[in-house]
Amino acid sequence: MVKSKRPVVSLKSGCSCSMPGVWRAVAHSDGAVVIFHSPKACAHITQEMGLGIHYRLVARQEFVPGRYRAPLISSELNDEHSIFGGAEQLRACIRSVAGRYRPSYIVIASSCVAGIIGDDIAEVAALAEQEFTIPVIASPCSGYLDGEYHAGYYHTAMAVAERFITTQPTLPDTVTLLGDRGGPDSEDCQEMERLLHYFGLEVHAHFPGYASLNDMRRVAASSLNILIGGRAQSYAWIRRLAVGLEARSGTPFFDRDHPVGWLGTTAWLAELGALLARPQAARQAIAAEQQRLQAAVFESRRTLRLARVALVIGRPLQYFEPGWVLELLAQAEIELVAVVLLQGLTGQQQEVLRQALPAYTQIPVLLQSQADATLRTAELVMTTHELDDENLRQFFIPVLPPIGVSGFLRQLQKLERLAQRPALRGGILYG
Repeated sequence: MVKSKRPVVSLKSGCSCSMPGVWRAVAHSDGAVVIFHSPKACAHITQEMGLGIHYRLVARQEFVPGRYRAPLISSELNDEHSIFGGAEQLRACIRSVAGRYRPSYIVIASSCVAGIIGDDIAEVAALAEQEFTIPVIASPCSGYLDGEYHAGYYHTAMAVAERFITTQPTLPDTVTLLGDRGGPDSEDCQEMERLLHYFGLEVHAHFPGYASLNDMRRVAASSLNILIGGRAQSYAWIRRLAVGLEARSGTPFFDRDHPVGWLGTTAWLAELGALLARPQAARQAIAAEQQRLQAAVFESRRTLRLARVALVIGRPLQYFEPGWVLELLAQAEIELVAVVLLQGLTGQQQEVLRQALPAYTQIPVLLQSQADATLRTAELVMTTHELDDENLRQFFIPVLPPIGVSGFLRQLQKLERLAQRPALRGGILYG
């Protein structure tokens, strides 16, 4: 029986599972297979995540058939293995995967069950690699026990990089996008590529989740890595990945907040121009984007100008960026009548928001119990959560702020569509 000792984890930064992060790190890599060393039921976590992503892509008309390429297999641990160990069960699973799928490489995600019983996943992977002569990579995380989703993503990405990315001659004006914003065909990634074209830069790889083995060779040849992670917590892990890749292949990275909203986009363009020593390209880009923004906002104001809007917040500040939302309202000359904090927030989370919001707006901040009349008289409600009132015209604020002027304008256009609904017709529109 192969066993390992692991330290007791007393502190972690979240409460999610690392296993979906392992799968997402190689989910679109040709030739990869992911094994969850876990009970069969653990796979539902990733299955539900994949299903949710599928529906979102279909709704946004971004779905690409065949996008998910890495099969996900469970070793199907059971009660017996939790007592006597599951290393043999994992070996049998690897043997089955190697024979059935003929993979280019295998990645193993360990569950909290495997971590508790002490299965030495790394040792099993090393022995399997010798037996089947293909790379078998074990993530050092174990389900909920440590590290959570982003740690699984990061550690898998670094393990894949250490195995497959080798030093290459640098290709001028090439970029690798690090992280995941819905894949190369998503609106955010397309907008990022559009902004980079102002500087003559070409995206030639997306790492790690959308990189085949051939793509990984291009990662080391990039002249620059640009981070496209999600919220602050995931961005920190993606930055850690960028640091690791720079140490490994020498590729520098652009470490700046995402181009969100108009102010964020102009700052991002100016700082990228400074990094590349192309300030003239940055000025031209800002001028072109400003002209585009002003023309679109002028049209939107005909519908939205002076509309009464309530902003409803149910996400803690660490998961919600109020700046771009309030900037959006100001650009369209939309009247903000109140900010409402939902009762699902803890007292501490409400207080953090109360202290932060005056930096953006002086509009009164109300609790949900105080806001019924305000919500009923608002023409539009911008909200982080669906409200149980079918008469309200609700605009659901996206969890990830949209990138660039294109993302900014998409939100304006949807607000405009919502405002054009008949006064008695409620419902919700997703941003």
